[in-house]
Amino acid sequence: MKHRIAIFSNGYNGSITLKAIEGIKRYAAIKDFDTHFYIGFAASNEKPTFNVGQFNIYQLARLEEYDGLIVFSGLLNNPELAAESCKLAKDKGVPVVSIGMPVDGVPYVGINNEQGMRDLVEHLITEHNVKSIVYVGGTEDHVDTIERRRVVSEVMEKHGMKLDDNNIYYGNWVNEAAIDIANKLAADPNGLPDAIVCANDIMALAICCELRDLGYDLPNDVIVTGFDHIGEGSVSYPALTTVDQDYETIGYDACQKLYNIIEGKEDDGLASIFSKLVIGESCGCNCFSNSPCDISRRNYCRNIHLKSKKADFFNRFMRTERTTILECKEYEEMKNALRNYYTYNHDYIGSDYYIMLNKDYYDDVASEDSKLLANCYNTTFDPTVAMLDGRITEDGIDKRLGIPGFIKKPGEQHIYFFYPLHNEQYNYGYVVFIDGTYIIDEAFRIYEYLEKLENSFVELRINMRLEVVNKELRFLYDKDPMTGLYNRFCFVSHAYPLVENSKANGQKAMIMFIDINHMKRINDRYGHICGDKAIGIVADAIKQCIGNDEVIGIRYGGDEFLIIAANATEDFAEKFKHDMETYIDNENKLGLNPFKFSISVGYVLTDPASEKKVSDYVEEADVMMYEIKNEHHRTHPEED
Repeated sequence: MKHRIAIFSNGYNGSITLKAIEGIKRYAAIKDFDTHFYIGFAASNEKPTFNVGQFNIYQLARLEEYDGLIVFSGLLNNPELAAESCKLAKDKGVPVVSIGMPVDGVPYVGINNEQGMRDLVEHLITEHNVKSIVYVGGTEDHVDTIERRRVVSEVMEKHGMKLDDNNIYYGNWVNEAAIDIANKLAADPNGLPDAIVCANDIMALAICCELRDLGYDLPNDVIVTGFDHIGEGSVSYPALTTVDQDYETIGYDACQKLYNIIEGKEDDGLASIFSKLVIGESCGCNCFSNSPCDISRRNYCRNIHLKSKKADFFNRFMRTERTTILECKEYEEMKNALRNYYTYNHDYIGSDYYIMLNKDYYDDVASEDSKLLANCYNTTFDPTVAMLDGRITEDGIDKRLGIPGFIKKPGEQHIYFFYPLHNEQYNYGYVVFIDGTYIIDEAFRIYEYLEKLENSFVELRINMRLEVVNKELRFLYDKDPMTGLYNRFCFVSHAYPLVENSKANGQKAMIMFIDINHMKRINDRYGHICGDKAIGIVADAIKQCIGNDEVIGIRYGGDEFLIIAANATEDFAEKFKHDMETYIDNENKLGLNPFKFSISVGYVLTDPASEKKVSDYVEEADVMMYEIKNEHHRTHPEED
């Protein structure tokens, strides 16, 4: 026994997950196992590439390292993926249980949505005399959408009514589509129906808010109901009449079924948990002082200031976190900065927290994501941040697997939450939280946090990539492409400061001009390729003589070169000249080129007490070099 199980779930159903966790905790205490939740945020209104990046988190789970797998198949927003996950576990010999969606050959914990929805529609018709109903489902082909629509239709038919096709809408489980539906219903010349029955609370709350903004009084003008019994629905006004699916019992029963299989007990087949009606205010009930809804809302409001302050502090935490990341120039700097930041700022993320990144993603910023991240989670990840008990340490990472959370402590039960980090469909890392934290427990805080963290990590890489490009551009702008020396255009930005700094230090600077003797003769007799070769040899001689950052070489134009050295002496200048000439003499002696050549060198040393400009010294060195060059041409007229 490994004493850990994996669970695949969806982050958009966070309130449902939190309820299920309570049941899982109770059973974990009995069997002493850890729980690893792998959670994505795929949704029907997201880009397909974004959803791929979210779905990929399930690939991180090494199923053979678990005693079993539970798949919230009805919540993943991808029935095919849910079925494939269950099949993969079976193929690996890992016990698996599906929740919410039947999968062939897989033990199943079902939810009897029918009973709760049936009671809800009966309540609307018999207690509130509802005559017309609009049904708002999730995605059209989803099993829950279909089942809940069927029940609404059956109960209406029982009472002599009919759910017409033009009274059926699909809100894809999300706010935006539900708001559009609310506006369509409000614009209908026949007016609003008596009731709008929604397949989840999120759509119901969105419709309530939109209708109120349009001037409608709920529930007097229209009844709106939901399904799921999420926290926001309980404290909204009016509090939602909805259906509770009892996910705490579902979590407990799923674990019990899984461990029965693990221990070799005979599977008892389908386990079905009944949903139940929760009567709020949005149907017109409980609209009195000190009602259960009113008490819940008042209790919530008592803490609203604290919640608001915590939200403000959390946003400040995220802003500082982002600044910490983006002030860095490279990966190791970012890694150290984040570790230091979280050491003193982990109230929101908890004292056990990991960020695992693909280091290659930052070491090779020039490569495209499609090439660099092709292996997805089948690669090695660096513990960018590894914090255990509030200390930066990698003790919590299994050295064999390289993944946090695989070190089980007997007698302790922990819940690990694994979330993907990705840029569209390409995953470059993941985040791990342990047990309850502010980010996990507050609705959608985790999504907001991950979104901002992902943006910061991707922006850092973009900045690093731009810096590489900018360096290349600066090199192309500053450097002579033929010799690799600086070009004439960077004289002011690179050479001028060396002279000025020497003057400020009371030191002399050297300005040296170099020119190739009889360059025209080399070009005319041997061709420009040989002329270029001669220029290259001089450049190599200069580069070999430059020993530190206080000396730079410039190809000033054609076969002319300029050397600037800070804090120089006469001995330094003479040695520099001698070493260059020796290098060229040695090249001539090798006989690898059809020509031999020499250079003329003139230099001056600046006077730190003088008011002369740098350009004056350059002109002096230039004049001196030409005097030497003219003398050389006079005494060596036939040199080649």
